[in-house]
Amino acid sequence: MIELQQVTLFYEQNQALNSISAKLDPGNLYGLAGVNGAGKSSLIKCLLGLIKEFDGQITIAGHNVKRERAWVKQHCSYAPEETELFDYLTGYEFLQLIAAVKKVKHVPEKITFLNHLFDMHSFIGTIIADYSHGMRQKMLLAAALMGEPDYLFIDEAINGLDTLSLIRLKDYLHQLTDNGKTIVLASHV
Repeated sequence: MIELQQVTLFYEQNQALNSISAKLDPGNLYGLAGVNGAGKSSLIKCLLGLIKEFDGQITIAGHNVKRERAWVKQHCSYAPEETELFDYLTGYEFLQLIAAVKKVKHVPEKITFLNHLFDMHSFIGTIIADYSHGMRQKMLLAAALMGEPDYLFIDEAINGLDTLSLIRLKDYLHQLTDNGKTIVLASHV
């Protein structure tokens, strides 16, 4: 369970989050919808402990996100809106690197699955520097899904995906929630 208690965040004098309290049960997909600047990304970064300067408390499965970064990194995954990838690697090499960092088993099978899920066959073997925005989004989402995390946070990372990839991703996210995974998806669309 993800539990937020009176989460408030200021950027200097500007309030980004105002006393947010919620309980998110496992095995569900939650949506954060709102216009740009509504605080969706700030909330996700607080949930992941990437922003610690908030008031209130956030726990995931009883673990305090401010104090237990190692646990959060082991059990949570994040697909941000910005696509910061290693441009000098091929897509396959990038996914191998992510798998090594996350200590994923059965890496070739997992990469094959993600390659099919996002239809990356035509570019996974080329260097990332040559990727379009949509290709980068697919690679970013594939990296976030590597290792099937217990908690997945997708922050507007579906922007730029083609229709078939969106349909496949939606079906896969429902499979993950059916298996008890918790997903938080933010979008202004």
